[in-house]
Amino acid sequence: MMINKRLIGEVAGSRRYVAANVAFQWVLLAANIALMGAIAQLLQALYEGSMGGGRLTATAVVAAAALAVRFVCAILSSRMSYLSCRAVKKLLREKIFQKLLRLG
Repeated sequence: MMINKRLIGEVAGSRRYVAANVAFQWVLLAANIALMGAIAQLLQALYEGSMGGGRLTATAVVAAAALAVRFVCAILSSRMSYLSCRAVKKLLREKIFQKLLRLG
């Protein structure tokens, strides 16, 4: 999704929501990378035959934490997107109605 700079310039109040949305998506990406790294290390240990109980436990803990972070960040990112859209819609509706009234 591309960010329309002109639209953001019109609705300065939505900048903080857009910034928060981007931040939550970055954290979500980092959690996804951690999850994939843990799974890759587990698969490597299985392939090399050096699998131990500690490796499986560590992978399960990292996977659970990463999934929890991804869940929370996805919800918060969606919320920030909604709040940003709400602010933009409100301002655009007001401007359209004012122009219609001005035009008669």
